[in-house]
Amino acid sequence: MQKRPNNCFRDLLTVFLVLLLTTDVLSQKKDSLYVWDFTVSHPELKRIGEMLTNDFETELIGLGWYTVLERRKYNRVQAHLDMENRISDFNNLSTASKDSLRKIRAGVVIFGEVKDDFESGQYEVTVAFQRLDGEKFRQDFTLIGRGLINDNQTRKNKMRELVQKLHSKEFKEAKRSQFERVSEKLSTYMVRVKNVQKGFQDIARFAMNNDNYFEELGQTIIDYNLIFDDLHNNGSRYHMDFTKNWDRERGRKLKSILDGIMNDIHKTCVLKLDKVRMDIWEYRTKSMSKNEKKAKKEEIIRGVRTTTDDLKRQIDIMDIEISTFLSHLTTEMEG
Repeated sequence: MQKRPNNCFRDLLTVFLVLLLTTDVLSQKKDSLYVWDFTVSHPELKRIGEMLTNDFETELIGLGWYTVLERRKYNRVQAHLDMENRISDFNNLSTASKDSLRKIRAGVVIFGEVKDDFESGQYEVTVAFQRLDGEKFRQDFTLIGRGLINDNQTRKNKMRELVQKLHSKEFKEAKRSQFERVSEKLSTYMVRVKNVQKGFQDIARFAMNNDNYFEELGQTIIDYNLIFDDLHNNGSRYHMDFTKNWDRERGRKLKSILDGIMNDIHKTCVLKLDKVRMDIWEYRTKSMSKNEKKAKKEEIIRGVRTTTDDLKRQIDIMDIEISTFLSHLTTEMEG
């Protein structure tokens, strides 16, 4: 009688199959792109066409949304490309070229055209994304001044802008997603730090002798610590993700706000209030004479007033900064 595989072996086999399937799914997520050498309107523009092709390909790789096939690696495609370098549409490629592209599993071919507009003194660079069934699903253009075409940084900036124009819908959705996350994190922090400020401000009236209020204050601090720890531990990642879709100026402003939360609010004010909480605990639990207790209470109240007033000022400043920042982001998204 044949033995059944034991549970351990069966579980290992299941895990192995799941890993294989997961790897296969992940590998299919990105379209594989092949960048055909950009065509040019005049032979003397060939060098410019080559530079723009390389710059555009580099920006696509940096985008990280596709698998960009290394052009020089595929000799068969390159041989056909050399013969058909003036073609700018998949439907006009030879059968041999199409077969070569399918063989290397290119899902999309990118064609570019560089035209010299003599009257305007500018070069027009048009790029189209085309599937192997001939469907064009992205197309846009940019203009580069004739006097700037040989400037390396200008070309790279223009190709980056063109990549962004070609993916404007995706960038807009990514911007909105980042806006919603940043807005939610900052708004949550401000609500909770205001609760901390108000909670300590009311200490003189309630917390000294009221067990329930002292417990409520403890919960307020726990809630605050949750969002603070989130920003402290993940703030750099939130900022990095944000700057992938928003410009440097917006990124610098977000960094300034996060630094202000960490330094101007938390380190300067909130940490002092934590010491006040310990002083209150000592006041409530330590055996002291009536005069000592009175002096301790007055000391605590003075410290609380000074620190909560400072905290209120910092909160008001940060409130304006965050409101202005989010308002500018909203205007940019709707523009």
